[in-house]
Amino acid sequence: MKLTQHNEVNDILKELMDGHLEIFGDKLVGFYLYGSLMWGDFDISASDIDTMCALEFEVTHDEIELLREMHDKIIIIYPQWKDRIEVQYASVEGLKYFRSQTSKIGVISPGEPLHIVEGGIDWLDAWYLIRQYGKTIYGVDKDDVIPKINQEEFVQTICSYAYGFRERIKGYKDCLGSQAYGILTMCRALYTVKTGEQISKLAAAHWAMDFLPEYRKLIEVALQWRKMKNTCPRDTYDISEKFINDVARRL
Repeated sequence: MKLTQHNEVNDILKELMDGHLEIFGDKLVGFYLYGSLMWGDFDISASDIDTMCALEFEVTHDEIELLREMHDKIIIIYPQWKDRIEVQYASVEGLKYFRSQTSKIGVISPGEPLHIVEGGIDWLDAWYLIRQYGKTIYGVDKDDVIPKINQEEFVQTICSYAYGFRERIKGYKDCLGSQAYGILTMCRALYTVKTGEQISKLAAAHWAMDFLPEYRKLIEVALQWRKMKNTCPRDTYDISEKFINDVARRL
């Protein structure tokens, strides 16, 4: 399975694909790859592998247990990818009617263990990115399982999500990596609102250095912080909070 230029990523995608087929069988409608691997500036040492499974019916709790075992086995083989593999398990009906009703979605993502959530319109940005930029690895094409989402809807959703970081940043006081995530997310949100397009956090950071020259140094160090999980001094939080609140006002 040569889906990317990174052999280890390809091996992990094959492990996921084989595991999904074993667990779901004919219930697996499609498997999709998106994120920085599709934008071309994937960082093998820091980036996540972003994927989504479309299922004929909603994921069950029994399947979640089997999926948890599968993900645990993958991390035993590839320990450096712990907390760096993201998958959403969504039903085709849930995807079709996500604007008007919620459905059960299985989710595993960085800092978020595998579990089931109720998802609806709040998933618009993720479904837009998969439909617009993703790649079909297996099964039905992404455009046939995710309804069309217009650009204006997407931009408004990104703006609202980013604006909410004014509160979320308060939970990032003790972690450089989390502060970097907030800073780089705001850079990307600002780019999206300005241009209507989505790019990677890395590309958005370089754009924001020129657009917001007064924050160039902060954005530069945020690119270094994103790989750190350790605690950090209070003064980094203060400038991170100032940046996020400033960008939120601009949005």
